[in-house]
Amino acid sequence: TGATPNAPTPSIASDGRPLLAAWEAFGRYKVTRNRIKQQTWDTVYAQTAKRLEVIAPQVQDAKSLLTLAGDAWDPGMRRRQTVLQHLAAMCRWAVENELLPADRWTPPPSLKPFVGDRDTRRADGVPLTDDQILKLLEGLPQDEAGHRWRFAVQLMAAFGLRPVELMHLRVAPDGVVWCLYEKRSGGGKTQKRQLRALHPEWAEEWELAKRLDEGEQLPPFGGGVAEAARRYLMRHAVWQQLAAKGVTCYGFRHGYALRAHQSYGLSVRIAAALMGHSPETHQRCYGTWTDQKTIDSALEAAIRYRNLTQSTESV
Repeated sequence: TGATPNAPTPSIASDGRPLLAAWEAFGRYKVTRNRIKQQTWDTVYAQTAKRLEVIAPQVQDAKSLLTLAGDAWDPGMRRRQTVLQHLAAMCRWAVENELLPADRWTPPPSLKPFVGDRDTRRADGVPLTDDQILKLLEGLPQDEAGHRWRFAVQLMAAFGLRPVELMHLRVAPDGVVWCLYEKRSGGGKTQKRQLRALHPEWAEEWELAKRLDEGEQLPPFGGGVAEAARRYLMRHAVWQQLAAKGVTCYGFRHGYALRAHQSYGLSVRIAAALMGHSPETHQRCYGTWTDQKTIDSALEAAIRYRNLTQSTESV
């Protein structure tokens, strides 16, 4: 009835245990050699570990590892890229230290085919308005978890923080709040920056610097700050309504950017410096937020400026 097919090649690490053991050894190396802090391993790398536990029994080699790991997120997503970077680094380290055989576990030189390209047709990030932020704060419960998350939301809204930056805040002796987070990307590395609230009265009314300096507790961020925030906020009706409109935890940062231009008239260069990224990044991310209301307001301000300068010249 035909030729007998060859038996399948036996899989190395078919139960996933050698791969998981290599991951744990990789973590110990990173922490003990001061490459990263234990907190970073427990939080930033946690989602990678969770994904690895799911796919490890199915993985045959480095390429299948990267393929299966990335399937949990859309192409081009930052989380997908980060997870694949973690796993590729682990594979390289494990091969160099002879924990995994090089013929199967050496990762490809480029991760781009596995990360993929983000869909450029996606909608821009949705900014949160002042009213939406205040309504959300009012709607959070008055229990311990509610107080902690209210503090986190106030910080993100007032200072325009990336969610992860909540873990990297310090208050200087002069009372100035600093963000010490360094974000690495293809364009380089961001530097620590002094935080300035927009609106300043929010920082004063909520006593943000004082509460940070006194060590007021923020929520636990298991699985990453943005994911922890999403899980908590999605329990509440106010956020569910916002999420249905496309709002994410980055909406607080997007709202800060919008206020910087619409309410305060700041230039792209100054707004970018306040937010800790380049003017090019700022223009790319927020340059499309020019609706009819923004255009009308800008023209009204321009006309007032013209009338003021003309009256001054006539004098």
